Amino acid sequence: MRRGSSILLFFALMAATFHLVAVESPELKLLSALERQMQKAAAKVAQSVVSIYVERDFSQREGEEREGVLPGRAAGQGGQYRTRPNAPVSGVIVSEDGAIATTHFNVRGKNIKRITVRLPDGRSFEGVRLGYDENTDVALIKIEADGLPAVKFSDTSNIKVGQFVAVVGRAEDRVSLTVNIGIVSALNRVGGNCFQHDAQLNYGNAGGAVVDKDGNFLGIASYVSTESPAGQNSGVGFAAPSHKIKERLSEMLAGNKIEKEKVPYLGVVAAEGAEDVKGAVIARVEDGTPAADAGLKDNDVIIEFNGKNIENWDDLRLAIRECKVGQKVKLKVKRTVEGVEKIEEMEVTIGARPF
Repeated sequence: MRRGSSILLFFALMAATFHLVAVESPELKLLSALERQMQKAAAKVAQSVVSIYVERDFSQREGEEREGVLPGRAAGQGGQYRTRPNAPVSGVIVSEDGAIATTHFNVRGKNIKRITVRLPDGRSFEGVRLGYDENTDVALIKIEADGLPAVKFSDTSNIKVGQFVAVVGRAEDRVSLTVNIGIVSALNRVGGNCFQHDAQLNYGNAGGAVVDKDGNFLGIASYVSTESPAGQNSGVGFAAPSHKIKERLSEMLAGNKIEKEKVPYLGVVAAEGAEDVKGAVIARVEDGTPAADAGLKDNDVIIEFNGKNIENWDDLRLAIRECKVGQKVKLKVKRTVEGVEKIEEMEVTIGARPF
C-alpha cells in the first residue's frame, strides 16, 4: 500500500510541475526570451573572438606603469588594484588576412617576450604588434593567416543609452566563451572616444567584442587599468566604438601610433548646490588656466558661451567640448560686485586639458 501511495504521490508531483511549466508567467517568458537572444548574440560573434597569450618577463618592469609588475600582487591603499595576471586575454578578428584588435593595455610594455594568438578552430599563431590608438585604447596584432572570420563593423554613431550589450571574451582555458551582459549607460566618454556600459570587465575579457542583442559588433572592451581602487567590476566600463576603430584601422595597420587628441579646456570648477541658478555657477577658477587668463572669477555665472545660451553646467561642458584648442570664444558672465549684479563680456582662448 505504501508503495502504491508513493507512486501516486510521484505522479501527482510530476503533474503539478508540468502544470507550473505550462502556466509560465509572462515575466519568466520575457526573461527566457532575453536569455535565448543574448546566447544567439554571443554565438554570432564567437568565431571572431580569439584568445591572446602575452608572454612577459615579469622580472622586468613594463616601462609604462608606475607600480610593480609581479602577477597577481595587490598593492596598498591608493595604489594599484591588482597587477595584470599571467593569463590569456581576449581579442577580435577585424580582417580576413589576420588583423586582430584588442585593448592596448593587453599588449603594451617593454617586457613582452612573445604574443601567441589562438583561434576558435584551435590553431595558434605568433602575433606581431602593429599600431595603436591612444584615444580609444585599441591596438592591432597581426598574424600570418588568411580567410579568417572577421567581424562586420557596425555604425555605432547612433547607439542609445539603455540598450542591451554583452562583452564576449575567451576564458582562461582559451576555448570557452565568457559573456557578461549589461546596458549602455553613457555616451561620449573619454573625450568623446568611447561609450560607457555596465557589463562587468576583467583582465580576461578586456579586448573582447562588445555586441548588441542581435550580435552586431559595437566595439572593443577597452580602458581596463591596474590603477583602479574599485577593481574592474565597478559597473563602469568603456568600449571603443566600432565606427571609430574602422576610421583608424588603416593607420594602425601601418604601425602608427595615433596620439591622444587634445581635449579643450577652460579651467573652472562647478559650484555645488546651485542647480536652481540659471547658468553655470563657478565655484573656483584654477590658477594658470584659460579661465584665469580671461579674467573669470570665483562665483561668476556663465550665461552665454560662443553665442549659445548656457542654462546649466551640462550646457557649458558640451559647448567647451565642441571647441578647438586655441579657439577664441566670447563669453557673457553674470557677476555680483558689492551687491550689484552686472553682465560682463570677455574673450577666452580655449586651452588643452593638462591631465
